[in-house]
Amino acid sequence: MSTRFIETIQKQRIDCLGELNESTTNIWFALHGYGQLVVYFKRHFVPLVQNGRAIILPQGAHKFYLSGTEGRVGASWMTKEDRLTDIDNQRLFLNEAISWAAAEAPNARFHMVGFSQGVATGMRFLGYSKVSFHSLLAWAGSWPPDLDEKSRSVLAQTTMSSWFGTTDPFIGTAKREERVTLYKNEFDLHPEVNTYDGGHTFRSDILANEINRLENITLKR
Repeated sequence: MSTRFIETIQKQRIDCLGELNESTTNIWFALHGYGQLVVYFKRHFVPLVQNGRAIILPQGAHKFYLSGTEGRVGASWMTKEDRLTDIDNQRLFLNEAISWAAAEAPNARFHMVGFSQGVATGMRFLGYSKVSFHSLLAWAGSWPPDLDEKSRSVLAQTTMSSWFGTTDPFIGTAKREERVTLYKNEFDLHPEVNTYDGGHTFRSDILANEINRLENITLKR
């Protein structure tokens, strides 16, 4: 018996908030967490749309019922099964989305915000992106311990801000500090680390402030 992976052409979902045109100055790629759909995830970003800013929300290719075989559906970026193939597919999908966005808005600067599983997805993608991301906002997500050299090199040149909830049941203090130490000692990377009062969710006030701040400080680069 043998196993093969064949290339196919598929349609994947992307939602866009705001306008993509020659006047668009900032595009944010927002990567959702495990078990989320962009139709709901995008509600966090609707109030952040303004002139010159667009937010693009790709949806992970894996879809499944959240409980049993009916009811609510969620999506994810990958599982442990054939994970390396999933990561390759993420890169293909996200680069297609980037090519489309860059063609529609040729003057825009790119940024990324990841939530939960979307953080590791985005960080692994950085070294393989067709465009340079000026900033990365990593929210309530675990930094991948296996970040490869290409993505580490790009991350070192990217403004990264991380936020963790003080009562997040998925990422406690010990796990957070372990990854910060790993990135410092093994990768010589020192992303900005912040905490907020709360659990595994966005804080809308901080999210808005960080997106504005990251756009402004990266203008100087």
